[in-house]
Amino acid sequence: MTIEELVQYQIKASQDQINRPVEKRKAALKNLRNLLTDNEEKICGSIAEDFGKPYIEAYLTEIATVVHEIDFHLKNLSRWAKPEQVRNSIFTFPSSGSVYREPFGTVLIIGAWNYPVHLLFMPLIGALSAGNNAVLKPSELAKNTSALVNDLIEKYFSKNLLAVVEGAVEETQQLLSLPFDKIFFTGSTRVGKIVMKAAAEQLIPVTLELGGKSPAIVHSDANMEVSAKRIWWGKTMNAGQICVAPDFVLIHESVKESFIEQGKIVLSEFYRNDYLTGQNYTQIINLDHFDRLIRLLDHSDVLFGGTSNRDNRFIEPTLIDADWDSDIMQEEIFGPLLPIVTYNSMDEVQHRLNSRPSPLALYLFTESREVEEMIIQNVSFGGGCINETISHLGNPGLPFGGVGLSGMGSYHGKRSFDAFSREKSILKKPTWPDPDFRYPPLDSNKLKWIKKLFIR
Repeated sequence: MTIEELVQYQIKASQDQINRPVEKRKAALKNLRNLLTDNEEKICGSIAEDFGKPYIEAYLTEIATVVHEIDFHLKNLSRWAKPEQVRNSIFTFPSSGSVYREPFGTVLIIGAWNYPVHLLFMPLIGALSAGNNAVLKPSELAKNTSALVNDLIEKYFSKNLLAVVEGAVEETQQLLSLPFDKIFFTGSTRVGKIVMKAAAEQLIPVTLELGGKSPAIVHSDANMEVSAKRIWWGKTMNAGQICVAPDFVLIHESVKESFIEQGKIVLSEFYRNDYLTGQNYTQIINLDHFDRLIRLLDHSDVLFGGTSNRDNRFIEPTLIDADWDSDIMQEEIFGPLLPIVTYNSMDEVQHRLNSRPSPLALYLFTESREVEEMIIQNVSFGGGCINETISHLGNPGLPFGGVGLSGMGSYHGKRSFDAFSREKSILKKPTWPDPDFRYPPLDSNKLKWIKKLFIR
């Protein structure tokens, strides 16, 4: 079956409403849950083959979080799928109003290599929950995981509900030329623009989960031990290959030296038995990305760290002294290099951040409610944490998404259901009463009554 034939096959199945009944949606979600729990070792093993992610980290981030999301949908789906009653309006009285939610139809989900299961299946949960069928396009960079996902989807699902298309640029371009009802893309801003342009040609709605340079702001009153621990935890997870990893530290100049010293202590505790790729630390995905990071490293002022090994694609967590004009501050890093830039005042922080593209995440370390509110209310970013990093992704009650160049649309929890649902408005009106004054012929006397009724 060609890619075009597969998509047409799914479109026909969508028209036949194979996943429309709520009980069928729940069955599909339970099937996806079984796929993950039955194949834990295979999934974690394939991810380790691709880039040496430690087993426990792969289990937590690629399986446990996804299963938790599935359970959240199973618990709430019946309520979400019910029509929502809305208040009446004097303009439509007497009547009742309802909002129904229907699936888009056949959707395309394009995943990313850094979390090759999570970033495919998390949006898929919303697609199935909302009653769609879907084509998944895994990243070719995580080739072992891509092949495994293909095999498992074929084993657990019928092709008219869920299918996988493997490949690289050519296959992705072909998929983007086909008449999907919704596209969900996770990846770089550069490719996100290509996806959106292709979707615009057919007026296909899109959700784009992109990236950016997410700052960790460390104010002068921050708990330095906790700040260093939580920032380095977020930066070393997956060797920094996370779209919401702290991309740089923006620190008050009075506490810079304290942060540097605490960072050394933290990393010596995290990796007291040295860095062991595949056991307690992750490799860089491939040599192209490794060489890109090394070029950034070579042009940087290293404060500590910086060792690397090209044979096993290892780069040590590295703190880099930088300023706003440094090469490493011009692009998203997506690796374990952490530039540190100082500031003197919160006004400077606000000005600097608002003069740059809005990041996907922002992390603020402070004990001041005033500083907290200043950043939240006056700086644009997708979402984030106070005195923490990354963990906002783990709460299904919090929408996850970017703004501007870091993305559009959000998902997680009910927002995933909403992202793959179309709202249909219904007004229901009885046949009696049926007053004549709203019908032609219209005259000044009727206008007088209309004004009395509607203008207070």
